[in-house]
Amino acid sequence: MKKVSIDELLRKAKNKFLLANAVILRAKQISEGSLPYVDNFDPTNPITTALKEISADRILMRIGKKKAQEILVEEKAPTAKRSLVKEERGKKKKKS
Repeated sequence: MKKVSIDELLRKAKNKFLLANAVILRAKQISEGSLPYVDNFDPTNPITTALKEISADRILMRIGKKKAQEILVEEKAPTAKRSLVKEERGKKKKKS
């Protein structure tokens, strides 16, 4: 994979602050055990891995009214964790 340029990354984010927050949050997720969404990742550097994921359009950045940690980084790839969360929400709604 080619090197990630900052200009390319800034085109994917609305501004450099949103980009920095998204990279930090995703790097934290990776360091806590989340699996990377790119094939050629550096297991010792989660920040580089997060930058590669954003460059490869594997991470979607949004701005909303919710807390920044909940909305800035959203994984595009379907995961088992996401389907489990949806199932639990469905169960809670049925109980109400």
